[in-house]
Amino acid sequence: MDQLPTDQQEALCKTNTERLRVMVAETGDVEDDELETMDRTALLGIVAKDIVSRRGSASRRRSEKSDHIREMELQMELKRMELKAESRQREAELERRRIEIQAEAENKRIETEAENRRREAETELESKRI
Repeated sequence: MDQLPTDQQEALCKTNTERLRVMVAETGDVEDDELETMDRTALLGIVAKDIVSRRGSASRRRSEKSDHIREMELQMELKRMELKAESRQREAELERRRIEIQAEAENKRIETEAENRRREAETELESKRI
């Protein structure tokens, strides 16, 4: 009873003894024949204990729910990090491919220029022979 707030203690103390018996019966902790012989103090103790235990279980449920929410938040954060890493990896691959294509184009340009110079040299040599 001491674990309850003062206003709840006062409300319980004002509760009719028969109402206390009904409240104890609803807990299912006491047999019907034993319930009839219990005095008011014992009834108050059982009801108070039941209220405290329900409050504790509600608190545990809230705690479990907040733990579950926190776990989901962590999973979402992990997924975000994975997606960012994949994105950076794709960007790096695209950059590598862009550089590769530029290098191929540069090599092709150099080959074309070399081929053009070779043709010019051949043409010049043939024109000198004639």
